[in-house]
Amino acid sequence: MSDQPRALPDRPSLRFLKLEAKRRLTAGEFATLDQAQLVIAREHGLASWTALKRHVEAPSHALAQMRWVVSRCAAADAPEWPPPTEAELRQHFDDRYLDLVPRDWLNRLFGTIAKQLRQDLAEVRAEPLRLRARLGDLRVEAETEDAPPYRLRQLRFHPVERTADDARGGPADA
Repeated sequence: MSDQPRALPDRPSLRFLKLEAKRRLTAGEFATLDQAQLVIAREHGLASWTALKRHVEAPSHALAQMRWVVSRCAAADAPEWPPPTEAELRQHFDDRYLDLVPRDWLNRLFGTIAKQLRQDLAEVRAEPLRLRARLGDLRVEAETEDAPPYRLRQLRFHPVERTADDARGGPADA
């Protein structure tokens, strides 16, 4: 039995999770299928199998909007990239966000982080209205409106913190 929390993949499969529970039951790790399902749910940070099912089956509007940003803006550092129009941005960002973050500034941001936008989303924690993930060396936080059309009302990028023992930098040899 694992006591280590595990993150769900970008697109979790309930079928895969059910097969994992059955495999672990067959392997003798648990006495009942219910026990196996409960432990799997808890390993993924959820209180019950029902909560895990709801989480997996719920569409994430924030993830869908972030996928649009990634697909539309990954080439933003190329000279031939056509930036999104005002109307296009208003389909994906709420008015208040665009009042605070002007279109030209947003397009410059996309150009600055285009390299990261070409990488896969990782460490995805998607809820219906919120998303926390990693794109390369950036932490992404996104949140959508509470009602359709579920446009982004928050989109933040932060550098991923690195420690002195980070494998990419490693400690200096004395």
